This record gives sequence, C-alpha cells and structure tokens, in this order.
Amino acid sequence: MSPDIETVRRYKREIYGEYGGYYYVPMAEAFTVQVPVTVSCSYKKCLYCDLNQGMAFRELSLEEIAENVRKLRYIHYKPAKRFLLAGGNPFFLPTEKLLRISEAIHESFPECEYISSFARADDVTRKTPAELHALHEAGYDRLCLGLESGCDSVLAYHRKGVTSAQNLQAVHMLTDSGMSYSAYIMLGLGGRDMSEAHVEGTAEMLNHSSPFELTVVTLVLFKGAELAERVRAHEFHRLPPVDALKEGRKLLSLLEIHTVWNATHKTNIFPVKGRIPEHKELLLRRIDDALSEIDSQGLKQYELKRWRKWGTE
Repeated sequence: MSPDIETVRRYKREIYGEYGGYYYVPMAEAFTVQVPVTVSCSYKKCLYCDLNQGMAFRELSLEEIAENVRKLRYIHYKPAKRFLLAGGNPFFLPTEKLLRISEAIHESFPECEYISSFARADDVTRKTPAELHALHEAGYDRLCLGLESGCDSVLAYHRKGVTSAQNLQAVHMLTDSGMSYSAYIMLGLGGRDMSEAHVEGTAEMLNHSSPFELTVVTLVLFKGAELAERVRAHEFHRLPPVDALKEGRKLLSLLEIHTVWNATHKTNIFPVKGRIPEHKELLLRRIDDALSEIDSQGLKQYELKRWRKWGTE
C-alpha cells in the first residue's frame, strides 16, 4: 500500500527540518536515502566554508536516528538499497555508534547495499585499520572525502586541519579496508598566488590515490565565510573563472590514474565528465574548445548562453 501523502510530508519536515533551507549532498550519492546523523560539521574551521549556514554542530542520538529510520521506511516503501548519512562529516562519529546506525538501517531496510558518508581525512585516520574493516563489513562504502588540495601551503592557509600526507594516509587506509571513495577537489583554492603549487601538489597526491570518482568544484565565496573578509582586504586574490577552468585543465593533464573526472558541478563554468585515461584527450579538447569560445565572445555572453541552455535541460 502506498504511504499517505500528508504523512510523508509531515515526516520529511520532521526528519530534515533542522537542516534549514538546504543541506549539501555529495554528487556521487545524490539519489540515495539520506539519514540525518549530524547537523553541521564537527570541525567548522575551514576558511572558505559556510556550507552549514552558521548552524551549531549537533550529533543526533541513537534514539533520534532510529526514529528517523522508521519514518524513512514508511516514506520509502519500495526497496531502497543506497543510503547516505546526512551531515557535514558524520564519519567522525565513534565506530561503535556508526555500527549501531548500520544495524538500525539494515533492520528496517534489509535490502541495503551500502551506507555512504561525507568524511574529512582525519575522520578516517583517527580510526584503526580494524575499525575501518569492521565498518566496511557493516556496509560502509563509497565515502565522500573532502580532500580539496594536495598542497600543504594551501591546506594550511585555509585551516583545513590536515596535510597532504594525512590526505594520502586516509585514502590508503580506506583502500586497505576495502572501502571505495570519491574525492572532492576545489579549483581556485590557492587563489592567484598559490595556483601553480595547488595544481601540482594536488596532481601529485591524486596520482598516489585510487578514487572511483573525482568531484571537481570551483571555489565559491560564501558571504559568511572568513575568506570573504580576506578577499575584501586584498589578502587573498581570487582566480577569475576562466583561470579556474585553466587550472582544472592543467590538473586533468597531469593525472595518471583510472577514475571518473566529474566537473559537472554548477560552480564550474564548463561542466564536463568522463573516464580517465580513456576520455582524457577528449576532455582536454572540449575544455580547449570552451576556452576558445569564451575568448572569442567573452565570458559574460558565454555564461548567458550556458545558463539559458541549462534552464531548458
């Protein structure tokens, strides 16, 4: 029997209302069932970030999570196989709690195939190999890692709280545990002054990793982020959008791994996606064509054309 529509609407308000007008879902897991576990991020020190709209961090209790899972079972009355722990970085939670959450999900959704989560590198490295293996055995897979950069100067400037070596340690620990992962990389994060170091360091880091997908985004200046103040003070010099696209092209050209290059995020002025190395030369040619088009007609006209097209898709 189909669920009552008014009950579904009420349950959704009760489950997701605390997140405000929106909350961010990883691109690779956009079509999963999202289970609230934390609100906001446990770290909240990154210079560039205001994704959580200034909300205070909160960790939901196991009782709250179990109740949300019960309501989600009512909403998703047909088989649901993919799940995402909602929140800024739920994988920071203690292993025992993550295992209990997995039990609750599998009890209500025995058809569950995997549970994903956003994670920082140090959320992974704080766990032992045995803990990561146990989590994988419990269904955790396809983690979404916010690596952002492989350049220590860029990571330190933005107060990311980890080094490139710790980023690599995290991905290797996940691989050893059997867990797959996607990785977020942010173009423009080094600004003008650290652009070259950002690209080269990130390429070096990624060439020693094995994500199933790279989610490539471009730095956005959130008005509530501390970075906005540094831009206004002319301390941080943002890359123009065309230069960020060129930065992405250079990064792509340096990669020697097998993965999916996914730069379709709306922060990018030219969305493009394909497998590398199979489609690498094609992707580079498409970026070159876009750069030529922008050069011939100007960025403003290019953007107007792109957004008109996007509105009809």
